[in-house]
Amino acid sequence: MYQYCSNIGDYNDIIVDDVCDDLFVPQIDEANSLFVGSRFDDSQSFKQAVRSAAILKNYAIKIKASDKSRVIVTCAYRGCPWRIRASLCHDGHSFEVRKIESSHLCPGVNRAGNKQATTSWVAHEIMDIVKRNPDITPKDISNNLEATYGLSLPYMKIWRSRELARDVMFGSVDDNYMWVPTLRYELLNRNVGSHITYMCDSRSNAFKRFFVSFKVCIEGFINGCRHLIGVDACHLKSKYLGVLLSANCLDGNNGLYTIAYAVAESESKKSWEWFMKNLLESLACDIENLAFISDMEKGLSEAIKLIFPNAEHRVCMRHQWKNIWTAANSYNLHDLQKKMEEIFKISPQVHSYLSSLSCKWSKATFSLHIKNHYNTNNMSESFNAWVEDARSKPVVELIVMEQRSQRKIISASWRSQLVPHVEEYIRDITTRKVHYIIRQSTSSRAEIEGIHERHEVDIEMKFCSCGFWQISGLPCIHSAAFIGTTQHILWHTYVDDHYYLNRYSNNVLINCLLHAMLVCYIFR
Repeated sequence: MYQYCSNIGDYNDIIVDDVCDDLFVPQIDEANSLFVGSRFDDSQSFKQAVRSAAILKNYAIKIKASDKSRVIVTCAYRGCPWRIRASLCHDGHSFEVRKIESSHLCPGVNRAGNKQATTSWVAHEIMDIVKRNPDITPKDISNNLEATYGLSLPYMKIWRSRELARDVMFGSVDDNYMWVPTLRYELLNRNVGSHITYMCDSRSNAFKRFFVSFKVCIEGFINGCRHLIGVDACHLKSKYLGVLLSANCLDGNNGLYTIAYAVAESESKKSWEWFMKNLLESLACDIENLAFISDMEKGLSEAIKLIFPNAEHRVCMRHQWKNIWTAANSYNLHDLQKKMEEIFKISPQVHSYLSSLSCKWSKATFSLHIKNHYNTNNMSESFNAWVEDARSKPVVELIVMEQRSQRKIISASWRSQLVPHVEEYIRDITTRKVHYIIRQSTSSRAEIEGIHERHEVDIEMKFCSCGFWQISGLPCIHSAAFIGTTQHILWHTYVDDHYYLNRYSNNVLINCLLHAMLVCYIFR
């Protein structure tokens, strides 16, 4: 008989790649000095710099002459001798300041009402921040312009400037819809075997839906991830609205792994059925043990039943009544039954409702083949938060490929047989300070007794009567107590192979660096 100490906690953290914060960066420095010899990429860049300097120093200017070889700018105040001239360089596109005449002798203009701050000038100044944050408010832009240039511009001028900057950076929203067929052709050309399709209205030929699932993502899911798919929808922003439907899972290191996503006109039974049909076609094979988890969105449950009739459907319990949380977190039927009896005493109606649910909501009823004990749809919420900045863009870089690339570089330095997330979990359960008495019956079987619990463990069968080991694929605290008494412990032999580093590297990150420069349209 042995005694064991441990201190395990809940281990449900999802790994999502970091996103940089947005910062306002003015296009000029405070000095903004123009001098003879200053060089600019083209004539427009020169004009923009002169206008910025004029706004910063409270002067009004006008373009005296502008052609392919020269630009001459003078002061707009009659009698002021100030002027600047730039000429075309030998490279055929750059412009260099060749002459600056005199200094301003005029009284200047009211900075706050300076008419030099045109819509196009403002759009150019805010281009960088709009690229990083397309949803920046006109108020935030106004505050930055006032702090940088002392300008106080009308709300509508700033709003129009932001829209112009968006169109320049991402293309106009309307034009992007025209490129859908071309986009699909190019993506399929460079991602052979992927499933990418779109749908238009049969009468008006207006865009309705666009579905994307890359072959490398599907292969990584089938061969390297646990087969629990979180499905959810989030609303897109700006002109045409719509929703972004997504299917995500977790890789062996608990990292967010995107399988497929789609843009649709709304969240409905029809749009979810269309999404599920395309997801089934993307998988291109019958996955014997497959589970979905959702927040019970409108029409989703019916769509899963129709398209994936044999799949397990879990409901995210974080969105259900909090008093049934303990029942939802029961890993075995005995504990679940006791909790259900307690619920019945409190509310027979709630008991009846839970008993009638067609989807799985308690861990005790989850499939033992999925090796994922999650009963919350955090993966979908993590995805929605991750793409928050992209929801307003008509065109975004393919963030999925960028994510895979980052993870492949990081994983190259890992040396253990298990992914770091599981390594940390094992360190945690073997150092906790919980007291257990171990009564060993054979070399592989024992009874583990705690203060308020007693469980049977069979380390050869990877079994514990608490249920956690069978459902999650990871040793529970009771089995860890017994394993800790054996000699020459090889922890990876007690862990499901979904958590092996070689499976993670060879399947989850497969071909991740190919097509890193591809772009994918997400419609506002």
